[in-house]
Amino acid sequence: MQRVNESNLGGRARPTERIIQFGEGNFLRAFMDWKIDRMNEDCGADYGIVIVRPIDGGVPISLNDSDGVYTVLSRGVGPDGEAVSDARLISAVRRELNAVKQWDEVLSLARNTDFVAVISNTTEAGIIYNGECKATDTPPASYPAKVTRLLLERFNTCGGVDAPGFHFLPCELIDHNADELEKCVHQHAKDWDLGADFMGWLESKNAFFNTLVDRIVPGYPRDEAADIEKELGYLDPLMVTGELFHFLVIEQRAGKPDLCLPMAEKDAGTVIVPNADGYKERKVAILNGAHTGLCPLALLSGTNSVKEAMDNEAARAFLNTMLETEIIPYLSLPREELNEFSAEVLRRFANPFIVHRWYDISLNGLAKFHTRNLPRFESAMAATGTPPRCMSLSLAAWLAFYTGAFAGSAELPPRDAEDVIAKMAAIGALKDAEGVAAMVKAYLAEESIWGKNLASDALVAAVSQAYEFLTGEPFTLDRLVQWIDA
Repeated sequence: MQRVNESNLGGRARPTERIIQFGEGNFLRAFMDWKIDRMNEDCGADYGIVIVRPIDGGVPISLNDSDGVYTVLSRGVGPDGEAVSDARLISAVRRELNAVKQWDEVLSLARNTDFVAVISNTTEAGIIYNGECKATDTPPASYPAKVTRLLLERFNTCGGVDAPGFHFLPCELIDHNADELEKCVHQHAKDWDLGADFMGWLESKNAFFNTLVDRIVPGYPRDEAADIEKELGYLDPLMVTGELFHFLVIEQRAGKPDLCLPMAEKDAGTVIVPNADGYKERKVAILNGAHTGLCPLALLSGTNSVKEAMDNEAARAFLNTMLETEIIPYLSLPREELNEFSAEVLRRFANPFIVHRWYDISLNGLAKFHTRNLPRFESAMAATGTPPRCMSLSLAAWLAFYTGAFAGSAELPPRDAEDVIAKMAAIGALKDAEGVAAMVKAYLAEESIWGKNLASDALVAAVSQAYEFLTGEPFTLDRLVQWIDA
């Protein structure tokens, strides 16, 4: 078989190069590029993508060797409970460039006014300010500095204050990602003394849109690739798998221009809103909060993957109870919309095509509980006057996990910063010296973990009871029914 290329598109049109994309990774290719490819087809739009590898190295396979063409496999469980797998060849990506080896070619994109948008995913650490970057670097080390240099090239070669700007859609997983990028760009412009005209053009002709992105992308289906390629009829070393669910929120605040890309026109999985905070809260609380709430219980029970847990009736009941009574009532979006999203999340967890391991999810688990679950935990406790039962059990399970109080702990040590692990070991030692309640009180009172002292008498009692339930006999997920029904 030959490697996939333009001939496999069956005559589909190749769009004009109009979007610059920093980042060649699986997520952008299975999310933004896939969405733009569908947008071109559904809306009759004409937006081709040039991918820029922002750093040297990475995947040694180039999209240039397949004319930019690759396959996205969308796989999951449909609303009817049946497994679905859909393969789509992407025609929107035209070529890729290497920023380190081809910096002048990257700058040439700015000199071409066909290009109107810049998208990116340079990891959570990508949008940082690096004061050592200079305009004369080829290229500057940081992503914001590269953007600033790209903007300067557009300004200098396309008409100065009359030059058309760019619309920026960063997809990095940080709060207010576009605001952070814009802040860094402004700082570089000041450092480089680019002048009042450039600063005025930067603010008036360019727009930075915060985004929230949501799709699980496992990546290349290594174990199944040969069978999939045989079925497709071509080789594709850059095929990428993603779940069926996809959701993009673009924040267009008052005063910002309309986004130049018609991404939300015919895509129910893309919305443009004046404020994305409610959608971020929804994702963090329901999707991430459900993961974090069940994770330590799954680990204590010896359950390997999210799919395995979803095959357990008691685990599903636990998640439903936690979501319906302890999380959803304390979110800002309409209840019906939250219920629909919650049901979709549980279908996503049951995806037979994705092996999402609980031990991977456990990384920095206490910090995740603090961010994802504690706000709803405190809201529920304030509203009802009692600690929320399911999340109290989860709090106790995280304590048991971090202190190794379960069978199999030798094979599953906590994954966290050394100081957190050391602090939790010291807290765990209190059980033998002073008893469970003293250990739990120290755990809940640890401000370096929770940012405050949580050790009220009611919560210490609730988490102590939960800890005794989890450790009094070997824990299995089936026992969750006893906790829910008690």
